Amino acid sequence: MRNTAHPRIKQYVDARTGKPRYLVRYRKPDGRQTMKRGFTTKRDAEAWLADMEGSKRRGEFVTVSAGRATVGDLADPWLNGKQVRVKASTWAALDTAWRVHVAPHWASTPVSAVLPSNVQAWIRDLSAAKSPTVVIRAHGVLAGILDVAVRDRRIVANPARGMELPRKTRRPSRYLSHVEVDRVARASRHPVLVYLLAYSGLRWGEATALRGTNVDRARARVRVDEAVVWVRGRPVVGTPKSHERRTVPLPRFLVDMLPDTGGELLFPGARGEFMTQPTKAGRAPDGAPLVTRWWEAALKAAGVPYMPPHDLRHTAASLAVQSGASVKVVQRMLGHASAAMTLDVYADLFDSDLDEVAEALEARRDHDLNTTTPEVAAPSRFLRVVR
Repeated sequence: MRNTAHPRIKQYVDARTGKPRYLVRYRKPDGRQTMKRGFTTKRDAEAWLADMEGSKRRGEFVTVSAGRATVGDLADPWLNGKQVRVKASTWAALDTAWRVHVAPHWASTPVSAVLPSNVQAWIRDLSAAKSPTVVIRAHGVLAGILDVAVRDRRIVANPARGMELPRKTRRPSRYLSHVEVDRVARASRHPVLVYLLAYSGLRWGEATALRGTNVDRARARVRVDEAVVWVRGRPVVGTPKSHERRTVPLPRFLVDMLPDTGGELLFPGARGEFMTQPTKAGRAPDGAPLVTRWWEAALKAAGVPYMPPHDLRHTAASLAVQSGASVKVVQRMLGHASAAMTLDVYADLFDSDLDEVAEALEARRDHDLNTTTPEVAAPSRFLRVVR
């Protein structure tokens, strides 16, 4: 091995070809010394060394061996990290997305071999068979795992970011009138629960986790401290969605209906446990209807087209707006993170506000024109003469 002018670049003879080659000795960010062989010219070796030193200064240095870790190798650290931060139901959805949609395609792929074009092709194929929600969640899992690879300096950039994803379309909200709510509740096996969902806007998991001690009868309020979610067949009790505890006003007629259960559940299931959310009845293989659930039976008896129980939350928002509630009040009642979110979901409920603005503008214009004579009226400062 022959020395060269550069103290970190050495020339050697390739044992297989007998031709001169160059190697570079360098230190990784952790201080350990290593080398890279096979440069055909000294200029190539010097250029690679300069790029490597620059990448260390910029915090972009990665080693070839680090990039050999597979997507599957980094999945558990990412999922374990998520388990600390997100709710149990969210984590279960992420874990399912990994096992069902991401792992079969990417688990054995080295992170350095993941290409943006391949990720986009995978998204396209997945979109052909699955809903936008499923596709977006699966992509988020892959992108999150590759973020770990970037932080570990296994790859320079995340190849899954910046992808074209399918658009989610919001299902039109269904709103019931006071009369329709009353008909459904009276036909239901659980009328008080139906009234509560329709007039408070509570989520199913929040309503079914309520206890008698959550009700303030004097002030006609209910305190939402907990919510129950079902994860793989088991109830998990935690804080409400977005971790926002809140107090919700109730109509007096509804407060009078609520049972006084002390520390016990207001709406227990058949065996005293948390009540599960009813689903739409399916059909047997021969096409015959299965046993109808209580919620679907109540809707049918009331003459209301099928809607999931969650839509009673939309009804609560609609009835509150009809009663004159502002966006901010509806936001607090529903437990949304911001008023902007409430407007995004229920913008159609505030269409009448646009009419009121237009009417107010016209009324003001008529007033000003009728009280100002043409001789006194000054030209608008916004008008400009175009020659």
